[in-house]
Amino acid sequence: MPFDIRSLIIAVALASLFCAGARFLLWRMHPSIPGLGRWALAGGAGALALFMVLSYGITHWQPALSLAQIVVVMGLVLAWDGFRRFIGQTPISSLTLGLLASIVIIWISTAHILDSLLIRALGNSILVATLSTLIARELLSSPKPIPSAMRATGWCYALNAVIFLIRTVAADHSAPSTGPLNPDGFAAFMLLWWLCMTIAITLGMVLMTAERLQADLDNLANRDPLTGAHNRRAFSLIAEKTIAQSRRYEKPLSILMMDLDNFKQINDRLGHNAGDALLCRFVAIADQVLRDQDIFCRFGGEEFIALLPNTSTKFALVAAERLRIAFEIESAATENSNDKQPFAVTVSIGIAELRKDEDIESILRRADTALYQAKDNGRNCCEIINDIQEASNDLVAQEPLFQTNN
Repeated sequence: MPFDIRSLIIAVALASLFCAGARFLLWRMHPSIPGLGRWALAGGAGALALFMVLSYGITHWQPALSLAQIVVVMGLVLAWDGFRRFIGQTPISSLTLGLLASIVIIWISTAHILDSLLIRALGNSILVATLSTLIARELLSSPKPIPSAMRATGWCYALNAVIFLIRTVAADHSAPSTGPLNPDGFAAFMLLWWLCMTIAITLGMVLMTAERLQADLDNLANRDPLTGAHNRRAFSLIAEKTIAQSRRYEKPLSILMMDLDNFKQINDRLGHNAGDALLCRFVAIADQVLRDQDIFCRFGGEEFIALLPNTSTKFALVAAERLRIAFEIESAATENSNDKQPFAVTVSIGIAELRKDEDIESILRRADTALYQAKDNGRNCCEIINDIQEASNDLVAQEPLFQTNN
């Protein structure tokens, strides 16, 4: 049954306008998130294009249809740029924008001069399919784990590219007399598809923003705000799971307990800003030296912990020495290049390997004992507590502080 095409255009245009309003509201609520402003403008461009198509259906003024198609392409470019900004990519370059603008101008001018609906339809379909493919590629090709909403939005754009490629083939085989608003042709179907895509993409944008906000909240709860390392809370949660896996698969696990030497003197002589900068430098070096699977945590003040899965004491000592030497070299270079830092800051590291049926508190105590042994041995060294020293410490800990003579 034929649709009343003008009524359908009005309905889809109003729905697109409401979706654009939702995007603008999302932008106003979270102006600090990059890309949301571009999404809002893209939604506005889509609604404007539909109203231009409606005006063409009423007045049959040919430039209105050409302007509508230009606005559609502009909206997709804005959306593409918004997604790039949202996921942390660089904005679209001026060269790319200039190339797209040239293609659109040539296409519109050719269609207008030849008064060819076929050229207009083919060009529009190819451009929309190409831009949708580029957006889908941005959302689905991230090297990091892709959040669910981003993945779903990317597949929506991929499906949109397929639909417009099909429309390209259909337009090439359609009768030249088929008008762009013919309800018996592709116009009604494409309007309904436009409505579905507008709602789906807007919902995807809202959910992507919600995922970003939730990730930020999780980051605040689990990360040290100064250095970006895991905080003590996150370490406790991760350590329990890692220790359970180590026992299940009978794999070794070691802990590095680290403390920056003479850190208090940096704070006292140079101020807390210098101390904060030093902590951040140490975390940056640790990120470079340690493996991705290692869990690094700021335990408090200038004290740090690293949990090394699948690592025995022997290889944990190798990792600790690499970290100690890297920090010593960097700190010495900073001392030589900056007369404000009067001495190099080093790190002492205590090492302990998980024993059978040992809990996290026990291995932390042993690593802490090894750390104190490193401090007693002159600092700037790595120590594994030996059994004799550990047994002596246990005996001292068990002796009463006060004894009475009978």
